[in-house]
Amino acid sequence: MLQLRILMVGKTERGFVQDGVAYYLERLRPFAHVETVEVRAAAHSGRDAGQAVEKESAALLARLPPGDPLILLDERGRELDTREFSAWLTRLGGEAQGVVHFAIGGAYGVGDTVRQHATATLALSRMTLPHQLVRVVLLEQLYRALSLAAGHGYHHA
Repeated sequence: MLQLRILMVGKTERGFVQDGVAYYLERLRPFAHVETVEVRAAAHSGRDAGQAVEKESAALLARLPPGDPLILLDERGRELDTREFSAWLTRLGGEAQGVVHFAIGGAYGVGDTVRQHATATLALSRMTLPHQLVRVVLLEQLYRALSLAAGHGYHHA
């Protein structure tokens, strides 16, 4: 079974974000083992944002075992449609020796160290999305892609 780990800066906020994350994690169970890992957000007040981003980036990379693929989510990344994402994810899962990691940066993104470690960089949209909302959107897209690959009727287009 495909193993995915979502690395996220900061705690998942209460309310609809937390509900959405829980909802899609449950829906993903038949298709993949998905783990979410929250790394501590650096305090930004009184600190240079760049220093905080580098601290968060180091925390993300500390959770990445050597050799495991890292997929960075970033608005400047490659955009895939649903069928392309499904085929790409299926292929990546078949090639991966370990867990496929997805990284979601904090409020100010990620540093160059994470970009350099990334196996691929994907964009969920060219628009800037709040990093909390990206959690829900990513999980929904993972569910959509994996259910499509399995021939499930969730994806209608």
